[in-house]
Amino acid sequence: MNYEEQFRRFFQKVKTMSIKSFQDAMNVLHTRAYAAAERQYGEAMDIILTPKQKAAVIAKAAEIREQWDGMSTVTTDKTTAETFMTHGEGTE
Repeated sequence: MNYEEQFRRFFQKVKTMSIKSFQDAMNVLHTRAYAAAERQYGEAMDIILTPKQKAAVIAKAAEIREQWDGMSTVTTDKTTAETFMTHGEGTE
């Protein structure tokens, strides 16, 4: 099954979901996206930072996510106000 067929099937399933089921499905997608971002940043840190620096960044990111933002898990209700900025945006 190709990507378009998978997407079409997922869309058909979404159209039949209750609000709660839809929110649960979106929470799965948010968690997967967050995990991909963590992996990508981890790989970038492996290239640029020393292991000690990488550990410090990971610890600080966890502190910010859990203590500052109150996000022990990634869910849609916690991320509705977030936007993605490409490299260079918001730095002027």
